[in-house]
Amino acid sequence: MRCACSSGTANSPRRPRVAEAPGVQITADGAVLTITLRRPEMGNALRQNDCAAVREAVLKVDGGSAVRAILIRAEGRHFCTGADLVSANAADVKPPAGHLSRGLAIGAHGMIDALWNCPVPTVAAAQGKCIGLGLHLAVVCDFTVAADDATFLELFCQRGFSVDSGGSFLLPRLIGLRRARQMLFRGTPVDAPTAVEWGLIDQALAPADLDAKATELAAELAAGPTFSLGYTKRLLNNPAADDLGETLRQEAAAVEATVRSADFKEGLRAFTERRKPEFGGR
Repeated sequence: MRCACSSGTANSPRRPRVAEAPGVQITADGAVLTITLRRPEMGNALRQNDCAAVREAVLKVDGGSAVRAILIRAEGRHFCTGADLVSANAADVKPPAGHLSRGLAIGAHGMIDALWNCPVPTVAAAQGKCIGLGLHLAVVCDFTVAADDATFLELFCQRGFSVDSGGSFLLPRLIGLRRARQMLFRGTPVDAPTAVEWGLIDQALAPADLDAKATELAAELAAGPTFSLGYTKRLLNNPAADDLGETLRQEAAAVEATVRSADFKEGLRAFTERRKPEFGGR
């Protein structure tokens, strides 16, 4: 895996150091960190070390980082066909009790949790099949754009086990409980236009336009007021959002923090000077 990330200097925002995994490439281009799934011959099925590499890269992004947006994409026909069950369940693999839970914590579950709580905007560009963990990886991002021939599918119950990697949390929030049941209980495939209609993804694009549009969106978000975006994301993703009183208290705390930011001052100056703001994410 090549990594264009550097550690930065004392006078510049630092680039996150990341773990390496053969199935994942992580590169930094300006303010955008791009994570590319690179096992096209296996449908980009994710192994534990692949998930751990993504998790570590995301966790390194914070207020002191030069990274202001993350783009997740994949090589080949399919975005991600799920977890690599073949490698994880090989005949010679006899894991001890509790091994699965520990593996999920640093692998698939850790990756999904890191993206959900990531302080900068995240974008996924999905094509082909997005199955199980692959579906969750796509839709846990703040923005999900897909090729118009992409398919979203849950096969956990059809394989004889229950959903993991955040599916039971993400799907009801995005598409409602009844549609979540259709996908999880029956394995009902959802095409990209329907996924847009349901609210599972944001936009369906011609396959030839997918990479360019996703890159453009990530760059747009990276140029925005990412300090305020981070607080807004935290409020939207807050599990206590059903409690209005608690939400109002958290909104007040977020406003208190963001009005003290350089981005807020720049936004006010740009407004009074009638120009486009130049945000620094601080």
